[in-house]
Amino acid sequence: MRRPPTLHRLAPAIIALVITGCALDAQKSGIRSSEHEALQRAQRAEQSGDYETAAREYTALAAQFSELKRPAYMLRAAGILLRGNHIDQARRVLAGIDIGTLNPHQRVQHRVVAARIALADNKPQAALDLLREDPPADTPAAVRSDLHELRADGYQRLGKLVESAYQRVLRESFIDTSEQEALDRNRQTIWQTLLRLPAESLTKIRTEAAPDAFSGWVQLARIAKAPSPDDIATQIDRWRTLYPEHPAAPEIVDLVLARGQQQVQRPTRIALLLPLSSGIKELAQALRDGFFAAHYQRGNTDYTPVIRVYDSGQEPDSAAAAYSQAVADGSDFVVGPLIKQSVNRIARNGRLPVPSLTLNYSDTERLASDHLYQFGLAPEDEARQVSERAWLDGHNHALAIAPEGEWGDRVLQSFTDDWTQHGGVLLETQRYPADNNDFSAQIEPLLDLDESMRRRQALEKVLQSTVKFEPRRRQDADVIFMAAFPRQGRLIRPQLKFHYAGDLPVYSTSHVFSGVRNQNADRDMDDVIFCDIPWVLTEDSGNALKARVARLWPESFQQYTRFYALGIDAYNIIPYLNNLRQFRYEQYSGETGLLQLGDTNRVFRQLQWARFSNGLPRPYN
Repeated sequence: MRRPPTLHRLAPAIIALVITGCALDAQKSGIRSSEHEALQRAQRAEQSGDYETAAREYTALAAQFSELKRPAYMLRAAGILLRGNHIDQARRVLAGIDIGTLNPHQRVQHRVVAARIALADNKPQAALDLLREDPPADTPAAVRSDLHELRADGYQRLGKLVESAYQRVLRESFIDTSEQEALDRNRQTIWQTLLRLPAESLTKIRTEAAPDAFSGWVQLARIAKAPSPDDIATQIDRWRTLYPEHPAAPEIVDLVLARGQQQVQRPTRIALLLPLSSGIKELAQALRDGFFAAHYQRGNTDYTPVIRVYDSGQEPDSAAAAYSQAVADGSDFVVGPLIKQSVNRIARNGRLPVPSLTLNYSDTERLASDHLYQFGLAPEDEARQVSERAWLDGHNHALAIAPEGEWGDRVLQSFTDDWTQHGGVLLETQRYPADNNDFSAQIEPLLDLDESMRRRQALEKVLQSTVKFEPRRRQDADVIFMAAFPRQGRLIRPQLKFHYAGDLPVYSTSHVFSGVRNQNADRDMDDVIFCDIPWVLTEDSGNALKARVARLWPESFQQYTRFYALGIDAYNIIPYLNNLRQFRYEQYSGETGLLQLGDTNRVFRQLQWARFSNGLPRPYN
């Protein structure tokens, strides 16, 4: 699944060009031997990935050598720190640069680095303000490419998708033609950004006359989003005539063309397999009621499928029997089962007789069958998104605290894998008993407070007297991943503050929020940042179907609200699965997130972000 732009892609070009004109070859530049040796040490550290050491070497060079070279060395140090995601250190280095000493190119580079720091601080408007002025015409292409990508990222975070796509179209001409992967990635991002816009919004975009590149992208998106695909071939022929050298990849155009040959698949007999006689029957009932709520709220009243519910029970054998019975009864689409072991059993069947959408994910990620789609509320997906968001927010040294048991294992492993893949360092993990009220036994070693206490005891033993002492937490961490449910989160967060970690940002999955606003209960969770589904983060008044469900099932709604949303999306996504499979770039805007089908027919959910403030979740962009 694609990822938004990260420092890995932005920083290298900044670093490479930030000291343009300052040759590093000792013989050509006349650098003194001591300076040359320092440069070699810095370059070795940079190449080995030790960005902090490399940055120290460059700042030392800036302090020791000529005024002419000082700004270049400082800018290089800041750029390298960005590459390692050391945002606070890069900010300090940048603050030490006298802007008045910079030449025009260095001023552009200074603004690019400052904008990247602003984005890491989650201040997209500040980043855009820094980049408002166009650079000089002779600014190196790689720096201009980074500038447009940063603008695009800023606009995207503000929800201005048209402006974001436009900046990426401008970026195209500054990407080196030898960097095919970067070109392909930029074009795919343009396309996916435009496809997130409703068809009505696409028609309102004002563009230049053909063959303007941005105009071509918009027109192609309009064709792809057209409600009737009947004349797509004619429209594509006309588009190719108007935009004969358009940069859109041929496979994108071919997929739009192929869409005209696809028919929306609407099954007439749907079987819904749920464990209604199991230990999670209340959860299953909420999912069932959400499924039927979507059916009765459907926009196309001419479409009236027959829906039959089957009890899949607790065991995989009973789920397999229910599946076979549903097919024998003439079902042409099966939704379920829900329990993971039952999903594993269905996935092992190989070739399935009818298209099926499970409500959980199997243990294997390989494609089990073209007819099998997998959808659910997997905590692993959320942990990966937490990792990515924390990294993009500029953090790189994490602590993690998670509950004991299988759920905690899965969530912690997913966070760890993704965090290290980005280049982050996981300094310490602690596991806690979920039924505890006091988490000091886990928090103190997590923050190295136990070491601080031992140092005090050793000192008192030497001095043979009581020492006035205030424990000091570790200083190498810049973020905490807290895997917790509401009860634990409401206890752990204030205890982190008590243990001198109130200034460390805390990120969590949706599980930390009950899904129901409770200002008094959640007041202690202020500043916790978490991801969640649109259904939960949207006020009831802003979602008519949610308000109706809350009225019909007020008690179970509070406890199982996310499973009502899963049932609604499981019904609504059925007609779109074939198109989502054929056109992997397409997305479906659902109650459980922005949904997209991966290569193995697993539905991926892109979630929204919130932060607790005064006990209530507020948007966090």
